[in-house]
Amino acid sequence: MSYQDVPADLLSRLSHRLRDQLYSMITIPDPPNPMEPSLQSRASSLGTLDRLPVELLYEVLMSLDFQSSISFSRASIQGKNIVCSLPAYRDVMKHAPHALAALSRTKLLHFHSASDLHNALRNERCATCPEYGVYLFLPTCERCCWQCLRSKPTRRVVSPTAATKTFALSPKMVRQLPVMFSIPGTYGVACKPTQKSYRLVSVTAAKELAMSIYGSPGDAIEAIIRRRPPNERTESTARSLRAIFSDFACLDSLMVPDQGNTGVDRYFGMASIPFPSLTTPDILEHGLWCKGCEWTFNQHRGRRIPAYVIANMVPADCDPDRVLLGMVRRAYSSVRLSAHIQHCYGAQQLLASQMCKKVERVPSP
Repeated sequence: MSYQDVPADLLSRLSHRLRDQLYSMITIPDPPNPMEPSLQSRASSLGTLDRLPVELLYEVLMSLDFQSSISFSRASIQGKNIVCSLPAYRDVMKHAPHALAALSRTKLLHFHSASDLHNALRNERCATCPEYGVYLFLPTCERCCWQCLRSKPTRRVVSPTAATKTFALSPKMVRQLPVMFSIPGTYGVACKPTQKSYRLVSVTAAKELAMSIYGSPGDAIEAIIRRRPPNERTESTARSLRAIFSDFACLDSLMVPDQGNTGVDRYFGMASIPFPSLTTPDILEHGLWCKGCEWTFNQHRGRRIPAYVIANMVPADCDPDRVLLGMVRRAYSSVRLSAHIQHCYGAQQLLASQMCKKVERVPSP
């Protein structure tokens, strides 16, 4: 059976939604409703913009941030109708209004163009690894998977004070960085509630600012360490900086050894939100998690899986517990899950078990 032939009912039996994981991020219970085009027939004008072809006006609006587009829609009835007919606005408001609400409440809405958001919606791959990105990282408006949010330093947010210290920046320099305000709520795998809103900046933006000041990654690391107090010029500091400045966008971090340099992410989940993918006009994906991977992890913890099976699944220099738990938390699109279950040990075991139960239920002639 090829992955294209996997029936929908089979996918349903072998998949589920990890709601505790989804709710560890930003949740928006009351997303805004999309604007409806006005049916009023009275004359309306955009002033001098009436001279532009509609196609060119679309290009201009796509380059604007959503906040500016909404302001433009309030200028006139014609402006409202044009914005409502814009594919980026129509798709994002229809399929991901919660993301717009999150960007607005975190004060990041004016940093991203309509085109950026629409491109993220029409894509499905994590921006920093080859896997399915089931979340939107708000500071950069890029898709991201759970593992990259957990392990990649550039998919984190920190306080402006921490950015000042980590990258040897002056307070004046840090004030150039886009600031987001976290939404009070419940975050992280421990479901820790917080009623406080934090001022946060992205590590990616701070890294890019440091690069513009210090030059190459090597020069930046050297300059930052040189500006640290003598007691902080340690190998641990250098390792952490190397993890930030050599963050590759093509590696599956789950399948490489844990370097132990990511540290505790105090603000985990506060800058990300579950985000669907619309890779084709009529198929909206919200992410699926493999029950077979969950079965494998539980069986491994109970020492009920042969060692050679684990050796075939986990690289020799990686911790099996970390890798198998990471697989439990990995999301897939329907197509990706169909391909995955063809070689997933747990999924195949579950299928075999279901087939045996069906045989047992068949009455004897």
